[in-house]
Amino acid sequence: MRQLREALGEEDTPEQAEHLNRRLRNLRKQGWRFTSYKDQYGQAVDTYVLQEKGNKLWLGEQTRRSNISAAVRRQVYDRDLNRCVICGVGAGEPYPGEPGTAARLTLGHRTAEARYGEASPDNLQTECARCNEPVGDTPPNPENLAEVMAAVKQLGAADKAALMAWLESGYRQRSKVDFAFDRTRKLAASEKEEVIEFLRSATKGMSGKK
Repeated sequence: MRQLREALGEEDTPEQAEHLNRRLRNLRKQGWRFTSYKDQYGQAVDTYVLQEKGNKLWLGEQTRRSNISAAVRRQVYDRDLNRCVICGVGAGEPYPGEPGTAARLTLGHRTAEARYGEASPDNLQTECARCNEPVGDTPPNPENLAEVMAAVKQLGAADKAALMAWLESGYRQRSKVDFAFDRTRKLAASEKEEVIEFLRSATKGMSGKK
């Protein structure tokens, strides 16, 4: 970031930093893909990693994209329960096995916009940055089939059946507890504390029961 500001002849001040961030957001809209520490586990806070080059705006190259209204954006997020429909992670939650990360939700197109996919609720879905931008935001350690298969074989019959249903449908089928968690996490802090206190009282002494 410091090197970018120096190259642009800008001072390292909060106002100029936001000006540079706006430039970077404009590049994202034109096919440039780069990760920050919020997207890539272990990446330094003050760095971006360029993954893919897009249109050269300074040469007049530009792709016109349809605007997604705030109302449509909220409608899609609410419909998808503020979770990535691909991997199931919620906004601000850490990715499995990667403490310190925080998932960022975006809107993805079922039919890519580059192939004339429209920005309508039917063609939009909630995706985290990693699932939306697989080239730039792949997990640091890809899974190994033998290791995954070993873990799958250790599952009980009910868990194996659930996993099969999720894989066949292409998404994780959420339970009543999952839905209750999704709704509770949207409450105010004081309201969530009331739910926690109720659960503590309701489950008191249950840990020793068979």
